[in-house]
Amino acid sequence: MNLMYLTFQEDAPLYLGVKNKIEGQISAFEKLGYRVTCSMWQGGRFRFFGADSFEKPLDPAKRLMKQMAAIANEYIGRHPFDVLYMRLDRISSDVIRICKTARANHVKTIVVEIPNYPYLGDYVRNIKYAKSLGTKAKTAAKVAVTVLDDRLSGRQLKKYVDAVVLYGNKADSFFGVKAMNGDNGINIDRIEPIPHCADTAKDIAILGVAGTLWWQGYDRILQGMSIYKQKHSDGPALKFVLVGGDKTEMPEFRALVEKLGLSDDVTFCGFKKGKELSDIYKTVDVGASSRGCYRRGLTRCSSLKAREYCAAALPFLYAYDDAKLRDDTPFALRLPNDESPVDMDKVVEFVQRCRKDASIAQKEREFAEKNYDWKTIMKQVLEFAGASMK
Repeated sequence: MNLMYLTFQEDAPLYLGVKNKIEGQISAFEKLGYRVTCSMWQGGRFRFFGADSFEKPLDPAKRLMKQMAAIANEYIGRHPFDVLYMRLDRISSDVIRICKTARANHVKTIVVEIPNYPYLGDYVRNIKYAKSLGTKAKTAAKVAVTVLDDRLSGRQLKKYVDAVVLYGNKADSFFGVKAMNGDNGINIDRIEPIPHCADTAKDIAILGVAGTLWWQGYDRILQGMSIYKQKHSDGPALKFVLVGGDKTEMPEFRALVEKLGLSDDVTFCGFKKGKELSDIYKTVDVGASSRGCYRRGLTRCSSLKAREYCAAALPFLYAYDDAKLRDDTPFALRLPNDESPVDMDKVVEFVQRCRKDASIAQKEREFAEKNYDWKTIMKQVLEFAGASMK
């Protein structure tokens, strides 16, 4: 059986986490018996790789998404697939056109994944960040067209799509199509558990791994560290280790570090992966998942990074509803989903409790193996959509 994983994602270091997720899903589909073809763009070329490889150059003078949608539409019209799995930021007339072509070419099952739901707020927010009145007006006009296209095109979705997977706030339907709330997964075998630290006198290092920063809420951690530093002259010191970070956001983030007097307490590692990232994991005590979901209007999240922390047996912080986690989960500390500085006294207490529990690493690793394997998750998605299984 053949499966097309259609995405318009850029293959770039900034989106390494997204790429890891896509590769994890592809691996799961292959383990479930599918021959998979996937798409991404890089360096001015739209690439299809896997079972049926192909690539085509993109014209920088023309609209990128329009070009890729047209290429994808032609490609899907020429290649037979049993399943079309589309990872989309929103719905558009181009998406509907691709769905029509897929059905005409006898695709049996079409599934849409929305990685950030609800998503229209992200487009409207662009107006706020426009610097001049003229730019704001142009941005507002573009956003209005985008929103209208999404709303009108969405009405046609139920004619072609069998199921939608939503990552974000809970919903049972999407434009009249049955929807399930997705959980992010990981390839457990690729993540090495870190050694358990039992030294309660050791300084506490907090790890943040992300591309974009504003909705991760790392500024809340910095503010909490500043308050803690002013209150405590003894006991373990707090350190923050940042891996990644969008270069457009880094100047503001670095300025906040200096403003709060944390220059000696924050380490900037740049983008890391593989063994380099694994080695950094071994130097920290707790991972920081997103604490800024409220900035996107989200209450629920399925953080890929939290799952990676869990597989590495690294206790972690989070600030959202997660279907797999309870407030009494011993290796995860839930924080408020708002603007408040992170309460570092609670974080220190949490880390010290984990350090004293020699069994915590094994419990966390076993939890990850049971709940976060991509093969299990994608099998549930295909069954929900009614796809044929070998």
